Amino acid sequence: MGRILKLLPILIIITSIAIPVFGQEMHGKAGDMMKKGGEMRSSAGIKGMGFMHSAGNVFGHYVTFNIDNNSGMVTDYGISGITIFNSIKVDGFNFKESRTNGAVTTIMGKDGSVVLELHDNPASVLQIKTRKPSNISFELAESVNASKENNTIRIEVNNLTAFIAATNADSIDIAGREIKIGSSSGNIIFRAVPVNMPMAGMPRKLMIEMMKNRAGAEISAGEYGKMSIINYSDNISMDVRSIQRNRMRFTVNSPDHGGKFIMMNLDNSTLTWNEGQKIHVYLDGKPIRQVMMVDKLYEANGSSFWLTSPFLNRMQGMIYISNFSEHTVDLVVEDAQPMMTAAANVTTPAARTPGFGIGIGLIGIYVSYIKRRRG
Repeated sequence: MGRILKLLPILIIITSIAIPVFGQEMHGKAGDMMKKGGEMRSSAGIKGMGFMHSAGNVFGHYVTFNIDNNSGMVTDYGISGITIFNSIKVDGFNFKESRTNGAVTTIMGKDGSVVLELHDNPASVLQIKTRKPSNISFELAESVNASKENNTIRIEVNNLTAFIAATNADSIDIAGREIKIGSSSGNIIFRAVPVNMPMAGMPRKLMIEMMKNRAGAEISAGEYGKMSIINYSDNISMDVRSIQRNRMRFTVNSPDHGGKFIMMNLDNSTLTWNEGQKIHVYLDGKPIRQVMMVDKLYEANGSSFWLTSPFLNRMQGMIYISNFSEHTVDLVVEDAQPMMTAAANVTTPAARTPGFGIGIGLIGIYVSYIKRRRG
């Protein structure tokens, strides 16, 4: 028993390094769904980002919700086991069908004028695309608070923060426990501060850029090679071309020549890096400037990028591409002082999973200590 007690602090340290800490407490229907969904997904061998359906329930790695089979209304929408919305509905929505493809579930109306897209990624993005005047309402769950900041809505519960923004909105109001948005046409976007990156600090300004149609796309690369790609504009397209341990390549194109932002949520398992290494960004084979503060990226005139990594095994970033046609973007893991060469010529040694080597080292220290005592 004495040895177990001595080992306990070491095990706690190893656990804190190896396991993501969300800082959230599951509660309500979403908590029950997250627990049940986790068990069902595990039994079915589903890991990482991606939805699983069962009797109207939709279970994801980050997001859970229900779909009413008659109306298409979304109910009990939750993130990491926390219920955010009791319901999400579009007035006069004539439900046709819902489809799931990996980490996105799409709910369509019969005339195609309204489409809902729900994404299972760290930012838990929800998009409502309208091509005709529409009224959308979000009913807040218990304990969820909402406040209006200019033309965006800020949502808070426990340690989770999220925002709603809309393009071409005629009205955005909070009435009691409901958020009501009137839209002539355009996109209504709900986006949370990524739950696995609670220290990230760019969300509200990003939502403002969405309202200006300057948010282009978002990519999340997670565990088990799972990917999530979101196009925030109808006239932009993003496609991942290749992923290696030390390099990711994707293309992005748009007929709209104005500058746009590309968001990134990276996990150190698909693209891997060691402590002391950095990720550099190449645009069409040429390195672009890195800014140290996200505010500087919003002010940039030329193509630039920003990254933050409060945890060894996760990284969040954003790229600003100053003008558009079609571009190739390379994310390359390099030593701290890389040679400024084309991305295609850069190679690095294979990376280890952060935290694993540290945990093994701690166990080795403990075993050596026991042997010395026995000796």
